[in-house]
Amino acid sequence: MDIEKLIKDKGMRLTKQRKILAETLVNEGHPISAEEIFDLIKDKINIDLSTVYRNLNTLEENEILLKTTNVDGISYYQVNNENHKHFITCTICNKKFILDNCPIHPIEEKIQEDTGFIINGHNFEFTGICPDCQKKIK
Repeated sequence: MDIEKLIKDKGMRLTKQRKILAETLVNEGHPISAEEIFDLIKDKINIDLSTVYRNLNTLEENEILLKTTNVDGISYYQVNNENHKHFITCTICNKKFILDNCPIHPIEEKIQEDTGFIINGHNFEFTGICPDCQKKIK
């Protein structure tokens, strides 16, 4: 996916900051927080954390990114495409495990069929107790 083209197609300027942000999200390939993005790019470009947040919000508002706020209150960002990821969070240790495939797509198709809606996104979160924490409670 050419995220740079997507940004331009939305009528947005492709600033150096947006380009590096977008490249980082594509390279990571899974949801990451603004702080994680900042840590990954701060040595490549002179940027403040507030600028990272501002650019992420703009990209999300233009439907280029998906934003998910987890039970821990932290927002995670990823590229908005058919290969987006969901994760399951352990409610004890807060570890996140990435699900390789979106389990929601078949449900979306059924909902569209039943309601006539064209679904253009979803926000879904799984929580549970990870295998390591299960061992500790036994």
